[in-house]
Amino acid sequence: MDAAEEALAHCQITPLLSRYYQALDVLDLDTLESEVMAKDASWEVIQRANCGRLRDGASGRDEVMAWFRQMFSGDVTMSEGTVRHFLNTHVIRVAADGATAHSTSHLQAVDTATMATLAVGFVESEHVRTDLGWRIRRYKVEESITDKDMEAYRENFDLEYE
Repeated sequence: MDAAEEALAHCQITPLLSRYYQALDVLDLDTLESEVMAKDASWEVIQRANCGRLRDGASGRDEVMAWFRQMFSGDVTMSEGTVRHFLNTHVIRVAADGATAHSTSHLQAVDTATMATLAVGFVESEHVRTDLGWRIRRYKVEESITDKDMEAYRENFDLEYE
């Protein structure tokens, strides 16, 4: 892959990561499904708070979409549509064949009314080039969240602390 192809991949993957969180912020599941996730997508979430640590996830686009629907149906702050996610400091490495890429980014989420920080974390993603453009194949987020959101998340997904 030449430098121009690699630069183009960087220019396409960065807004893909932004599109993911902008879709989450407005509860736009159609965009998540059609413009962000690969068919074989997998999501892993590791959340920490003062009250404990949880690990959850889903594999396959349909299962990941069902997971998001369940999250949005609960009492997690994000389900209220009043959160804005900021993803930055991207490091993107494109494979030599140009078909896949790996990225890492920092994450911050704030409440839109109070501007209080709700989450901070680290995101690791695997991307795949498809006929429709770049898509996220594997997404892993490790974040620290509020105790209130942790309890709501735990109850919504019926999870036990690690």
